Amino acid sequence: MTAERVFTVAQKEFTDQITGWRFLVILALFLAIALVGTYSGVVSYERELDRYSEQLAAMDNQNDGPAGMMPAKPPVEGVYSSMFLTLISYGGLLAIAVGSGLVSGEKESRSLKSLLSHPVYRDEIINGKALGGVALLVLVVGGVLLISTALLLVFSIVPSPDDLWMILTYAGVTLLFLVTFFSIALAFSTLCRESGSALLLAVVVFILLSSVIPYTTTHIGTALMMEEPDRAAYGGDTSSEGYQAEITAYYGQWDLIKSATNLLSPRMAIDNLIQSTHNSYSSPGATLEDTLGKIWSSVAALTIYPVVFFAIAYTRFLRMDIR
Repeated sequence: MTAERVFTVAQKEFTDQITGWRFLVILALFLAIALVGTYSGVVSYERELDRYSEQLAAMDNQNDGPAGMMPAKPPVEGVYSSMFLTLISYGGLLAIAVGSGLVSGEKESRSLKSLLSHPVYRDEIINGKALGGVALLVLVVGGVLLISTALLLVFSIVPSPDDLWMILTYAGVTLLFLVTFFSIALAFSTLCRESGSALLLAVVVFILLSSVIPYTTTHIGTALMMEEPDRAAYGGDTSSEGYQAEITAYYGQWDLIKSATNLLSPRMAIDNLIQSTHNSYSSPGATLEDTLGKIWSSVAALTIYPVVFFAIAYTRFLRMDIR
């Protein structure tokens, strides 16, 4: 395998995608969803900005007594966290649409057999197709980010340098989420003979990972949890050693259930990752250890799923009988 031929296949795949009608539809849907999330974030930001102005005015009116703490101006990154949380609600389905026909579609049109007749190896083809699909998702996420930023500038909402780091973090984890479901669609595209079947199975997996599995995991875990400690059993003394030990164990079990849910569901993982990152940014007192404790399962899920499903696609494609 040579990198030059991989990039050649990736370039061809990327060009075929962006010149087709499917890309325009997907880009339009991404933009529509992003604009809805951006509008919701702007409304929330304006509300927090009004509250901030009221707090400043109240401090200016204080003539007697010690002055209160200076209120913090709401960060612009909250608008982007709202946008990306809205985007990922349906973004997985759009990523599936990108990857579902990469292999099975070419098998149906018999263009894959023609491609293999050229001096190119199978591993170079599957790697190039995966790279081209990921490049398309990068283009879509980048385009959405640029357009939403331009829209905010029209409303005189300018991100600070600190906000930019958080915005890029949100964009990166959202891209990782899209790559997860793209890899799932790519795997089914190699396993199925028809692109319709690959799309259907990938959507079924999307529903399972996004709704069924987290719902089931949470309810089973809740049913197996210990009962919440009763304050009355300790005479209402919540500072007692016995109560503190029980309440620590109770919340420890709850954190374990949340970690298991995040690990099994990429959708819950990305929600937790964006929310935890946003909360850490909004609360400067949060330690790195606390933040990592909340997001480790989310990072693991968004890393393991793409690797596993791409490995399935890679192995299947190398052994595929193409006639």
